[in-house]
Amino acid sequence: MKLLTMLFATVIGLASCNAPSDNALYREWRLEKYNCIATSSYGLTQVNGNCDYVLQLDNTGVFHCTTDCNTISGCFEKSKNTLKFSGISFTELACDDMMVERSIVFNLPCIKSYEITDDTTLVLKDDKGHILMELISYDSPDESLYGKWRIEKYNSIVTTSNELSDVNEESDCVLQLNNTGFVCTTDCNIISGNFVEDNYILGFSNISMTEKAIEGIVSCDDMELGRSIEANLHCVKSYELKNNTVLYLKDIYGHILMELTKQ
Repeated sequence: MKLLTMLFATVIGLASCNAPSDNALYREWRLEKYNCIATSSYGLTQVNGNCDYVLQLDNTGVFHCTTDCNTISGCFEKSKNTLKFSGISFTELACDDMMVERSIVFNLPCIKSYEITDDTTLVLKDDKGHILMELISYDSPDESLYGKWRIEKYNSIVTTSNELSDVNEESDCVLQLNNTGFVCTTDCNIISGNFVEDNYILGFSNISMTEKAIEGIVSCDDMELGRSIEANLHCVKSYELKNNTVLYLKDIYGHILMELTKQ
């Protein structure tokens, strides 16, 4: 009986990825600096301010890391200040620049300890005390953003000005934001992915769009709207919310890319 009890406890421990017990660690952390695999020193490289790399550590001992392109996941174990990542896997979407996420995948197995300062900064170190990654606590998105938003105006990819184009009144283009990501439905296709928000900074990632055919046609009658929305989402860096009913999505220069109303 004692042997069966020990075996049962071992199975439970493995199934939960050896869940740790430090609540301060369990949250979302935004990557600020990292040890780049393209350099030969331990000097940290600053993450581009326009990018969002978020590491989520759950109290089940499971982690997820979202990047501008791919997702990294696996398990972690901790004991006091020691920390170990294992079972690491990642998607392999082709991206323009994969240096940061490749560095993350390389650094995670080398992490042996961690330190949290002021409950806001997480430092991950190797077995020699070298800092491999530095992250800051990341708050959940503003829940005022959650829900369905009808796209009223958008920045068209066929124009060269910053003037917005009106969505045809007969079209029903809706952007839905929730705590699991976003889904945008157009008259033809569906655009989906993830988003992160922090103090009016907003970024969309892992963006994909279906390529549906209508009535045997290779593409939809008018793909300009869907392709414009997809292109705009890639460029969104901030937002403005008026009376919780009108949402403006803006680029890095503050130009409005889309105007939406709450449904």
